[in-house]
Amino acid sequence: MNEPLKIGIIGLGKMGGIRAATVRQHDDTVLISGTDPNPPKKGFNDMKILPDYRAVIESGVDAVFVCTPNRFIPEVVIAALDAGKHVFCEKPPGRNMADIERIMAAEKRNPGLVLKVGFNHRYHYGIMEAKKIVDSGKYGKILWMRGVYGKAEGSGKPGEWRNSPALAGGGILF
Repeated sequence: MNEPLKIGIIGLGKMGGIRAATVRQHDDTVLISGTDPNPPKKGFNDMKILPDYRAVIESGVDAVFVCTPNRFIPEVVIAALDAGKHVFCEKPPGRNMADIERIMAAEKRNPGLVLKVGFNHRYHYGIMEAKKIVDSGKYGKILWMRGVYGKAEGSGKPGEWRNSPALAGGGILF
């Protein structure tokens, strides 16, 4: 049996917790370390909590999950790739095209690594059904579509980073 893939999680909020729970479900992965500016008091006892993302990257992990607010994602993803780590980051990976281009350049510098961007509705029933309809050609060649799906705002908590253009950029619209 191969050694389990050693995972670090950068950002231990809602999505970091969801990703940690998923890692725990697989025998071929193990949580090694994590970081957050306000680390949760419980729920992450099976990993070492470190002071910052650089410490997580240097903690002997093979891969990192980047679950930070949008404005931090490019810096963290690029540092992890350049340190030789595989990366899964939450969407969007940047606040603008300059961010995305910097990430793409880092990915090209590190061709042996895997970089994935999360899209949590990729296998949602409604999305899969819509794709079947488009692929069937039933309505001809789709040239343009407009739709509303999911939520377009944060939790409603004061100071929520998802509601700040400076912190989230285009958010889910990017």
